[in-house]
Amino acid sequence: MPDEEDTGSELSMGTEAAVADIANSLGLGNGATPGDAFEDDVGEPEPQPDEVPSVKAPAEVPLVEVYAPPQSWAKDKHEIWSKMAPEAQAQYLAREKQMHEGLEQYKADAQYGKRLRDVFTPYKAVLSSQGLDESQAAQYLMNAHYRMTTGSPAERQDLLAQLARSYGVDPASLAAASPALAADPAIKALQDQFAALKDGLTAQEQTARARTMEQTRKQVEAFAADPKHAYFDEVADDIAGFVKGGMALDEAYEKAVWANPVTRQKELARVQTEREAEFKAKVKADAEAARKASAANVRGHDTRRTPTEPKGTMEDTMRATLREINSRGAH
Repeated sequence: MPDEEDTGSELSMGTEAAVADIANSLGLGNGATPGDAFEDDVGEPEPQPDEVPSVKAPAEVPLVEVYAPPQSWAKDKHEIWSKMAPEAQAQYLAREKQMHEGLEQYKADAQYGKRLRDVFTPYKAVLSSQGLDESQAAQYLMNAHYRMTTGSPAERQDLLAQLARSYGVDPASLAAASPALAADPAIKALQDQFAALKDGLTAQEQTARARTMEQTRKQVEAFAADPKHAYFDEVADDIAGFVKGGMALDEAYEKAVWANPVTRQKELARVQTEREAEFKAKVKADAEAARKASAANVRGHDTRRTPTEPKGTMEDTMRATLREINSRGAH
C-alpha cells in the first residue's frame, strides 16, 4: 500500500498539471493567471459620466470700433476706407467734421453775398463800362440814399442837382416839378438801382446790422470812459486804423499809446509816479511796523520792572528818582 505522503504528492502534482493544461488552452501560458486575462480583455476603464474633460476658455479678443465711410466718398472707394487703420479713420472723420463746421460759419455770409450778386448781375455790364465794381456801386448808391433821406431840404436839393449833372441832366430843368421829371430816363435808372439795392438789403439784415453797430458803439464808449484808457481821445484815429486792420480794441489802444510820442511820454511819467507812490507807501508801512515792534519791546521791558506808585508831574518824578538813588547810596 503506498505511503500517504507519496499519495498526497502525486495528487498535488496531478492538480497542477491539470491547471496548467486548462491555462494553456485559454491562452494563459507563461505564468499568466485567469485574472490577468480578464484585465486584458476589459482594457482601460471608461470615464464616469461626471468626469467631464476640462476645456480652456478662448482668449478675449479686443473689440475694434468700426467707422462707416464718409458720405462724401464714392462707393467704389469704400474698399480703400476699409483698409485704413481705425485710428486713421477716426482722425479723418474728425477733420472732416471740423471742415464742415468751419464752412457753416461762412454759410450766412455766402448767402448774403449771393443775394447781392443776384441784385447786381443785371447791371454788371453797365458798371463795367463805367469802371465800377459791385462794392463801389453799392457804396455810391447807399451814400446817395443816406444823404437824400437824412439831409436838410437844401442839402437834398444840392445832391439832386449833383446827381442830375452826373447823368447829363441840366439842374435848371428840375426847378419846377413836372411829370417829365419822373419820366426822365436817367432819373428812372437811378431810382431803379436804388429800389433793387433796397430790395437786396432786407429788413432783417438791416436790423441785424444796426444792432451790431449799436453794440459796437456802446463797447467803444465804455472803453473810452474807463479811467485806464485816459489817452483814448488823443489816439482815437490811430486806434481806428489798427482796429480796421483786424486788431482787438484793447491791443489797438496799447499800440497807439506807445506809438504816439506825446502819449508815450505821458504814460512813462504816469508809470514812474505810480511806482514812486508805491515805494513811499511801502517805506511808510515798513517804518510804522518797525515803530510798533519797538514800542512792543519797550512795553515788554517795563512789565518786568517792580511796580511803583503812579508818578505825577515832572518834578515829582525827579524827586522820587533822587530819593531812590539816595536810598541805594545809604545802603
